[in-house]
Amino acid sequence: MRPDYGDARRSYIGTRDVCATNMNELVRMMIGREIGERYPKRNSSIGQVVLEVKNLGSDPYFDQVSFQVRAGEVLGVGGLMGAGRTEIMQAVFGNLPCQRGEIFVDGKKAAVKSPGDAIRAGMGFITEDRKLEGLMLDKSIQENISLTNLDTISSSTVVSGQKEQGLCRQGIEDFNIRCFGPSTLAGNLSGGNQQKVVLAKWILKNPRILILDEPTRGVDVGAKKEIYNIINTLAEQGVAMIMISSELPELLGMSDRIMVVREGRVTGVLEGGDADQEKVMTLATGGEI
Repeated sequence: MRPDYGDARRSYIGTRDVCATNMNELVRMMIGREIGERYPKRNSSIGQVVLEVKNLGSDPYFDQVSFQVRAGEVLGVGGLMGAGRTEIMQAVFGNLPCQRGEIFVDGKKAAVKSPGDAIRAGMGFITEDRKLEGLMLDKSIQENISLTNLDTISSSTVVSGQKEQGLCRQGIEDFNIRCFGPSTLAGNLSGGNQQKVVLAKWILKNPRILILDEPTRGVDVGAKKEIYNIINTLAEQGVAMIMISSELPELLGMSDRIMVVREGRVTGVLEGGDADQEKVMTLATGGEI
């Protein structure tokens, strides 16, 4: 007689459900809140093209790169490590020289030769390595936020202490930075809170275009959810965003479109609803769809 595995199967399913419930409860206890959906839904309305890049080339990193980003859109950028994703965005931000190509902001050609030019054009850049490039770890939260916002808190060459403190407290509150106050050293914060300081210092400048390079790398699940909510809020406010990520589920869950890069060239752009892990990996490894 064939064995009846029904009871065992039901027992397994029941145990699995209990484990899932316990895990959700454990996560809630650890971070103090419910996680809910991993990638929160966004209700932004995608508008006109804000940033357009045409045939950009920087030897020896990449060539013939063209793409557009619209207001309220998250353009995900995928590809294997070393494909040139970061180099492309560093060039768009003026941190890497280009020999070819053009950059347009709101339909007008922008001469972006340095990060200063990019900032004046309304761009912000969340770097991949917050400890080496994004923060001064031996300085306070207030000093880190102030450095990027001197034009907001100063008049001529004089910094207003009142404006500086007000901006910092706004950043701590708006981005839910867990700390002992504005004077807390950035190096004493958790990875997730360090990343929120990096986000705060750029977003408080009200950029129209925001590049995020691996924005959730090295942060816990709770901080990731908060960062995703921040991205969605910015999209709803009409900010055009580019998000580089090595996590395929993150790319698929947060992007309106996904641009795939291989060996310094764009191999395809997938609409969010049509994208899946297989298509992204096919394009990233030189295949065709």
